[in-house]
Amino acid sequence: MAAACPDIPIVILPENNMVRGRTRPAAPVAAALTAATDALMRLHGELLNPAGSGDAARKAMDVAVKVGDWLAAEAMVVPMDAAALKPIVPNHEYFGVRTAPIDDARLVSEVTTIIARTLRDLRNARLDLNDQAYEVRAMARILEGLVPGDGAASQPDETPVEGRTPHVPGDDELTRWVITHHFYFVLNLAAADAVSRAAAGLADGDRDAAFDALQEATVHVRGFTAAMIHSGDMSAPCYDAKVRPTMQPPAVPVALTGRTQPEHKAFRKAMRNLVKVSAQPFADMAATDPELALARDALLEADLQDIERHISVTAALVGDDHSIVQGEASAQSAIGVLRNMRHSRAELYRDLMRFGDPVTLIET
Repeated sequence: MAAACPDIPIVILPENNMVRGRTRPAAPVAAALTAATDALMRLHGELLNPAGSGDAARKAMDVAVKVGDWLAAEAMVVPMDAAALKPIVPNHEYFGVRTAPIDDARLVSEVTTIIARTLRDLRNARLDLNDQAYEVRAMARILEGLVPGDGAASQPDETPVEGRTPHVPGDDELTRWVITHHFYFVLNLAAADAVSRAAAGLADGDRDAAFDALQEATVHVRGFTAAMIHSGDMSAPCYDAKVRPTMQPPAVPVALTGRTQPEHKAFRKAMRNLVKVSAQPFADMAATDPELALARDALLEADLQDIERHISVTAALVGDDHSIVQGEASAQSAIGVLRNMRHSRAELYRDLMRFGDPVTLIET
């Protein structure tokens, strides 16, 4: 089985699923991280500026792309020998992803390269301004998380990687599909981590930690929803001709599905645990801590909107066809399967949300 885009260097994700830094980057990398975060936040502001102009947003995007490329180059470390690493699921083989124990310098290198590629593609993507803003804000939040608090030790200075610059992929639709999924994976890991910290805070009675983690998780969920929409920026005929065939036999041994994607599975597991440890109905929580109740509500709402928009993307690219893992004998379309998943999630969240969906699934 070969990667969908074998020209893109293998992406190494942390084996422990943590995309937060624990040691301070070396000074040149830290300076570049600050500059890139600032550029992304300025872009975020221009995208949402009610009095702004398209020209101002385009200029801010160009600056952010330039600074993002600089950061990725500044953070580069000597590549790992990816040939010795085995993919843990077929999805990783397809998307050119591996996992390994990595130090913070390599984590920063991998994540900043992923963000730089995604941002460069976003500049030319036909994406709603609000989705662009969600994706850009999530990028900035990820970069912020790579720099820990003042009490952290510093990373040793890395030997500069002479004469190398990060690989710049092409701009075709299959490449867009792959590189935006890399960012999607990073955001799923970040969201899973934030949700887990929120659940721990709620279980331990640490209200402030739970509140901050819920807000962070919501940024990441909205970001990975936008990245999903970004990945699907192509016509249905293009998807059917260039992307879908690469995810099913004979191109791959088995048909690929998001259900076996370990990064998203980590997020879904964290959400199930959050609901388990925070089962207090919205009205009860709001009576004692309205801010916390609304923060939890915002995360659950973002999660529902994510699967609703997944349905929209599937409707646009797949139509009423079966998913590639269902087979022709299935009684439901891909949209029908996703809609049932959405309703199950809404039923689970109903009492925890301010405006919970009263849907109830009926077994037939």
